[in-house]
Amino acid sequence: MRGLDAYHATRNLIESSFSHLTWYEDVCTTCGFKGISQIWKVDPAWYFWMNQVAGAFLLRLHADEAVGENQYVSLSLHYFPAADETLYQALSAGEKWLLSDEQVFDRQTNTPKFESYEQFVSLFVVAEIGLIIDPDNQLKVLLFSAELPSEHPARAFLDLLVTALNFQSKLHHQRVLSLQDGGVRTLMLDYSTPVFENFLSEFHLNAEQLEDVSSQENFAEWKQVAHLDAVCTMSGACSCHH
Repeated sequence: MRGLDAYHATRNLIESSFSHLTWYEDVCTTCGFKGISQIWKVDPAWYFWMNQVAGAFLLRLHADEAVGENQYVSLSLHYFPAADETLYQALSAGEKWLLSDEQVFDRQTNTPKFESYEQFVSLFVVAEIGLIIDPDNQLKVLLFSAELPSEHPARAFLDLLVTALNFQSKLHHQRVLSLQDGGVRTLMLDYSTPVFENFLSEFHLNAEQLEDVSSQENFAEWKQVAHLDAVCTMSGACSCHH
């Protein structure tokens, strides 16, 4: 990737997008962004906090592979619910035990303690996110796969992620396509049709099984973010990095 491997390319894409977002207080307020904190581990990973969301998110890269001249990176999205959330009751006994143990979990930030991070990486997964990044570090395809109700906080995180990426690049996807496989729904954002079609071919996906949902729900609003005429506040309220 012209001097950038998949790990550095992913870090650059995520961190430049959210660093840019923090300078625009109105946009932060609209998308509910509260804070981001990089996790200083080998694999790129970050904690995120959102207004109106009681828990915290972990986004972690766990695999990558070449797709032509581009890189496909796989990230897992984890959610650590607050103890008074309904979602907390749906956790396994082992997950509840981890969240209740003050030796490994910080209830103030709703995140694992640094030295206990590895105990959590295989648990609390709520969605998988895929990114295809080109040699110029531009996003070409975004995928979001989950088996979740529409009101799950992970949906709010997807809104936040797409907002940050589109707002910073001033570019937007051309289509939003949906693939239903049993209870799992995968949303596919096509930023480059040639790259997207190559992705379908490489992963042996049938285009006829995809439904174009670009005009549904809030998907149309995602495109508008790329054209926002927002005012830089220089000291936005959400610019604090936990």
